[in-house]
Amino acid sequence: MSTASHTEFNTEFLESLTHETPFFVFSKKRLTDNLKDFKKYFPSALIQYAMKANAEPEVLQTLFEAGSGFEVASVYELNMLKKIGVPADKIIYGTSVKPISHIKEFFEYGVDRFAFDSLPELEKIASVAPGSKVYVRVAVNDTGSVFRFSEKFGTSKDNIVPLLQRAKERGMDPIGISFHVGSQASNPMSWANAITSIQPAIEHLHKLDIKLDVLNIGGGYPCAYGTTETALTLEEIAEHTLPQYEKLPYQPKLILEPGRGIVATTAVLVTSVIGRVERQGATWLFLDAGVYSALFEAMAYQGSTRYKVTSMRHSYDSGEMLFALAGPTGDSPDVITREALLPQDLEVGDKLIFHDAGAYSLVATSPFNGFPRPAVYFV
Repeated sequence: MSTASHTEFNTEFLESLTHETPFFVFSKKRLTDNLKDFKKYFPSALIQYAMKANAEPEVLQTLFEAGSGFEVASVYELNMLKKIGVPADKIIYGTSVKPISHIKEFFEYGVDRFAFDSLPELEKIASVAPGSKVYVRVAVNDTGSVFRFSEKFGTSKDNIVPLLQRAKERGMDPIGISFHVGSQASNPMSWANAITSIQPAIEHLHKLDIKLDVLNIGGGYPCAYGTTETALTLEEIAEHTLPQYEKLPYQPKLILEPGRGIVATTAVLVTSVIGRVERQGATWLFLDAGVYSALFEAMAYQGSTRYKVTSMRHSYDSGEMLFALAGPTGDSPDVITREALLPQDLEVGDKLIFHDAGAYSLVATSPFNGFPRPAVYFV
C-alpha cells in the first residue's frame, strides 16, 4: 500500500519498452506484496479484494493465486471470476442494493453471502436465495474521506437489530454487520470509531441469541498519490482498529474489502506529449491519454486525486516549470492537472509517467471521441 518508487517501474526499464503509447504497466509482485501486507497487519482476517477498483483478468488471476477472496458488485463481475475458476466460497456479493436477477445467478453459482441495508432488499434476497447468509450494512461516520458512501448506502445503527432479527425470522442466516468508512480515508481512527459505534448493537444481538460470524470493516485504505501528504499506513490503521475489535464481547471473523489499497500502487501509465501550447498565461502539454481514456478520477475529483507525474527523459540542465496537462479529446474537462512540475524543455514526442495509476483508471475508461483505452502489460 506504500507509494515508494518500485524497481519494477524504474525509468531505465520503462525506456526499454517498445510499446506504442499510451499504455499501462502492472507489477504482479507489487500486487502480491500489497496483499501480503493486509494479511500481515490483519492476520486473522479474510481479505476480499473489491474488484470494482480494477478488474483486469491478470489482476484477478494474480490475486486469486495469492489467496485473495473477492467482493463483487454485479453478475458481470461474477462472470469474470467464473472465467478464471474462482469458487463460490471465495466470493461475497457486497453491494447492498442488487437486481433480483443478479442475486439469483450468484445463488445458483453457490455464492451464499449477501449484503443488504433495508427490509425490501432483505425480502428480495429471501425470495430468490432462501437460507442464505446475510449481513447488514450500516452507515458510519465517513467525514475525512475523499469519497463518502453514507448518503447512498447503509442503514441507521438503530435498524441493525430489527433487520437481523427479521432475517432470522425469514429463515436466513444473519451472519454479520458491515460498514465502509469512505474511500481515501484520512483518519486512522475511522475503522475503530465505527466498531465502537456498532458495539451496542452487537451486545444487544448477543442477548437475543444472535451471535455474529463476521464483522466486515470494508475498504477505504488510502493511497498518497502525488500530494505532499503521507497516506495512512496499514500498520497505523491496524494499531487503532484491532484493540477496539478486541473490546467486543466476542470476536466475529474480520472481513476487509481493500480495492485501491491493493491495486493503486501496482501500475504506471506511460503517455506521450502530442502538443505544447502557450495559452492564457500557462503552458499546456497535450497527451495521448487523458481523463476519459485513462485517469478518470483526476477529472471527477480534481484537487484530491493528483497523480505523481515524471518525465521519462531527464533534463538536468534546463530546470523545471509548471505545466497544465490535458488529454487528447475535444472536451474541456479533459484536464489531468494544472500543476505538474516537469523539465521545462519538454516537447512533442517526449514521454511522461503517471505513477500509482492502478485503481479506478481502466475500469472507468470511456471511448470519448473514439479514443480507445490504453494497452495493458504485466511484468
